[in-house]
Formats: sequence, C-alpha cells, structure tokens
Amino acid sequence: MALPEQFGHYEVRSELGRGGMAIVYKCWEEALHRFVAIKVLSPQLATDNDIKERFFREAKSMAAVSHPNVINVHFIGEENGLPFFAMEYIEGQSLSQILRDNRALDVEHAKNILHQACEGLQAAHESGLIHRDIKPGNILISNNGFLKLMDFGIAQSKTFDSNLTQTGEVIGT
Repeated sequence: MALPEQFGHYEVRSELGRGGMAIVYKCWEEALHRFVAIKVLSPQLATDNDIKERFFREAKSMAAVSHPNVINVHFIGEENGLPFFAMEYIEGQSLSQILRDNRALDVEHAKNILHQACEGLQAAHESGLIHRDIKPGNILISNNGFLKLMDFGIAQSKTFDSNLTQTGEVIGT
C-alpha cells in the first residue's frame, strides 16, 4: 500500500509500523502544530463490521483511561472507508526493541519500567479495563525514559461490549 497523503486533517509523514490488523503512521497536525500517531485498520479488514467495532473499541478503551503511562487518544474517524484513530506520538522505542538491542537491562532500569507499567495498568483497571495483551512490544519507552502502555486492541472492558471475544478465542499476538 502506497503512503497516503492525509487522514482527516492529519498529514502523513512516514510509516511507523504495521501488523496483521493495522498500520501506524507518523502524522502532522497543522492546527495544533504537533506530531501524532495514526493507527489505520488494514483495508482488507475495514469491511468486516466485527473487526471494525473491535478497532474503534480499542480507541475508546484507551481514551477512557486518563493516566500519564497510557497513550492518549485524540480522535477517531474514517477516511475513504478506512477506520483510524489519532493518538499521541512518542519519540522512543518499544521495550521489545530495547531488549533486542541491549539484551539485558540493569536492575534499577528494569524496576523503573515495571513500576511505570504497573501504574498504567492500575489506572486501566480502575477505569474498568483489563489490557489482556501486555508484552514488551506493547510498552513504549520515550527517549527520556517515560513509559506508555499502548495497543489495547483485545482489552476487556466493563464499559464497552465484551461479547466480541469468545471463551478460548485467541486474538492477541
């Protein structure tokens, strides 16, 4: 898929990553003079209403949690039939990238990461949300060492309909 020029009022600058369900782009929001990350549902999946509902539920789940260790969602929308949501852009790496590059963390650094992850998870739980896919790839560490939990794609919520998954069904990666 060629790099799109726009998603809503967001100007696409580069691709940050892609998975089986979505592509994430680094975009510029001119009105607020800031970068954002835009997560876009893959075109092959955009016509499946159940998947589309899961995708929007992920954005709503993250937006329901207001905490410094959870990625903030700014906007949800659809552009040319492709569902997307805009979230804060963090300059940094996933914990899986850090572990792959460094192989090991010193004890204090590991304790700091664990503490911040627990703070974000506690805030999610207090909002009635269970992440269900915590792994190094879903933990973003900013260049200044601040942690953000992301990818609530298969989160279970007391607030939103949880009938989208069946017992024994595997959705996460």
